[in-house]
Amino acid sequence: MAINGIIVTNINHATGKYLLQTEEFLNKSKLIKDLNLTAVNNPHVLSYLKTNKVDFCLFWDKDIYLARTIEAMGIKVFNNPEAIYLCDDKALTAYALEKENIRQPRFFVFPLHFYGNIIEHYEEYKENLLSLNFPMVIKERFGSFGEQVYLAKNENELKDIIESHGTKPLMAQEFIGTNRGQDYRINVVGNEVISSVLRTNDHDFRSNINQGGKAEDVSVNDEVKALAIAATKAIKGHFAGVDIMFKGQTPVVLEVNSNMRTVAVNKVSKSDLTLKILEYIINTL
Repeated sequence: MAINGIIVTNINHATGKYLLQTEEFLNKSKLIKDLNLTAVNNPHVLSYLKTNKVDFCLFWDKDIYLARTIEAMGIKVFNNPEAIYLCDDKALTAYALEKENIRQPRFFVFPLHFYGNIIEHYEEYKENLLSLNFPMVIKERFGSFGEQVYLAKNENELKDIIESHGTKPLMAQEFIGTNRGQDYRINVVGNEVISSVLRTNDHDFRSNINQGGKAEDVSVNDEVKALAIAATKAIKGHFAGVDIMFKGQTPVVLEVNSNMRTVAVNKVSKSDLTLKILEYIINTL
């Protein structure tokens, strides 16, 4: 019996690296017998579902309302909409990890504000913020590919970064300098680590491939694997790309990505992450 699924993509993600990711899933789906996967941009999903029966939705977008609407229709959604919700906001990710006692850098979430500039209230929150010490990582709570991530080496730089963001939600994170510009992307599917990639950037503190980082397939120990799996469970994910660094000799979780990019991983990995995700979905139905 045929299995029919859709991969939901954002209306703005029809070119470049986004299109490559969609094509990756579509091409690999052809390797699975009786699987029919169709790409649908998010504005057209609900009308598509009115006339087409699908068994699952591979949700490669961050429209939480749409993901939960699809789920409410009785269609299984991958990744879990709750995981997408928790990972889309880096502050919610940090709190989810903290709730499950997952090791991570110390962090500070800036107060939510609705107008003006949060720098105007700097004196009210600076004590907790400065307890992270310098250098300090500042992140927009919503962002991908290492973009919207900044390093403040002193208080003047910190204030400049804050002021430049107006009302955008921000969080700060302790800078882990053990191996600057280097981290591990641990790709988890279900309860299994599928691949481990060491990312290194000699020119930037951000190791992301999109920021000039280089990747290589590596082996990691059981402690790192267990930490990545625990982080995936903490955000309620079916799968996740977990970014890990070492603080001294101790691995800590930097971020958890609910919609990890499989194309770059597959270029260096011995395992096919795209295919593993599709196979997991089929086996879970």
